This record gives sequence, C-alpha cells and structure tokens, in this order.
Amino acid sequence: MSSLPSRDDILQWIADNPTLTSKRDIAKAFGLKGAQRIDLKRMLRELEDDGHLQKRKKSYRDAGSLPPVTVLRLMEPDADGDLFAEPLEWHGEGEAPRILFEARPSDPAMGAGDRILARLQPVSDPAEHSHHYIARLIRRIGTNPVRILGIYRKGSEGGRILPIDKGSDKEWSVAPGATHDAKDGELVEAEQAGPRARSA
Repeated sequence: MSSLPSRDDILQWIADNPTLTSKRDIAKAFGLKGAQRIDLKRMLRELEDDGHLQKRKKSYRDAGSLPPVTVLRLMEPDADGDLFAEPLEWHGEGEAPRILFEARPSDPAMGAGDRILARLQPVSDPAEHSHHYIARLIRRIGTNPVRILGIYRKGSEGGRILPIDKGSDKEWSVAPGATHDAKDGELVEAEQAGPRARSA
C-alpha cells in the first residue's frame, strides 16, 4: 500500500496538475485507498484552513494562483499598446496577478471593459515579463458594462441611485456589500453588475 504524501507533495501535485485537483484525482495520483483517503481529506482540510489551498466546488487549487480557465475583464491598453486583463474573482492575498491578453488574428475586436472567458498560461519568470499569466480568448461573455451617474440614497439594506440624466426613469438598487462607503446624497458613478435595475 502506498504511503501518505506529505503536505508539500500535495501542493506540488496541485501546482503541476491544475486540471486534476479533485480529492479523487489526488488520491488516484498517490495510490491511496480506504482509510488513507480519509487521512487525505483531513490533510486537504488542514491545508485549506491554513490558507494554502482554496476549495472550489469539488476541486482544490493554490489560493495564490488563478484557475487555468477564468473570467476576466479587459483593461485600457497601456503606453505600449498591450492589453491587460483583471480577474473578476480574486481570493488571494495582495493584488491580483497581472495578466497579459494576447489576441489571435481570428479573435473579434474587443476593448476595455469587455468580459471574456479565457484560458490562462502561467509565465515562467513573472519578474522578467512584468506579468504572471498570458490569457487566450475562449469566448466573449459580455461587452462594456452599463454605467450611470446619479445621487446615492442610503437605505436600510444597501441603497439606490437616482440617475441625474433626465431621460432615464430607472432607479438602480445597490446591494449592501457594494456601496463602497458612499454617503447619502453623494454624487456617484455606478456600473451595472447584474440584471437591469427595476423601476422604483
């Protein structure tokens, strides 16, 4: 019977095999059976509690890295004309990794604010390249988000934004965790993050 892998062995496997990171995949890779799988589950939970791993659905990944397929938002081109992107979800410590988007000739034209599903390839030396990943388009999932300029009104749960554009009769609702410390009566700019706002 195979012996239990060390914590470092598990972390190295997950780093080297980002598409084979479920508990079943890890157990199979190290030849673990029966009671050893219970011990593996305990070790994975400890690594998760210590912040070394993050559980997503039924798989594990390094909390300081991005999954090989992720949703990104394109940013404004830099001074060299390079197009970078930021992950819509980042749960690691510190700033999100820097991602260079490389378009293929067959890709549709895209610009800042577009949301895409992309495949990420880690670079070998981030310090040399000034970025951590290269992103390739899988498909575009959204265009520039709708923005609004209006007056924020605080509510018991979140708040609402009254647009200053006379042509708009829609009020936007703001979730409690998305107020960004806006004060009642303050002029704010908001970006639509979900379905269209309902009329108040």
